[in-house]
Amino acid sequence: MKIKIEDLSKVYKNGKQALSDINLEIENGMFGLLGPNGAGKSSLMRILVTLMKPTNGLVNINGFDLQKDRREIRKMLGYLPQDFRFFTKLKTWEFLDYAAGL
Repeated sequence: MKIKIEDLSKVYKNGKQALSDINLEIENGMFGLLGPNGAGKSSLMRILVTLMKPTNGLVNINGFDLQKDRREIRKMLGYLPQDFRFFTKLKTWEFLDYAAGL
């Protein structure tokens, strides 16, 4: 999977700037995204998986434009955030059984 990011910025409604003019190219293979709390890692990931819209900038994933081809991009990606608590009352096997049915 190839990801190209150009001049990507995210400013929240409260005025907090999470990302400022990010330019990055990620080629096929493994890639680690590291940084301190508040650095914008989660904001960047949420933009890349189409859960949040950027304020400015372009993102291209495998030739698909993030703004125009959200549906196609979602077909290629899976995303599990650090704090995933959607089914806290299910046992592991119950969740796996549920997920397999999707």
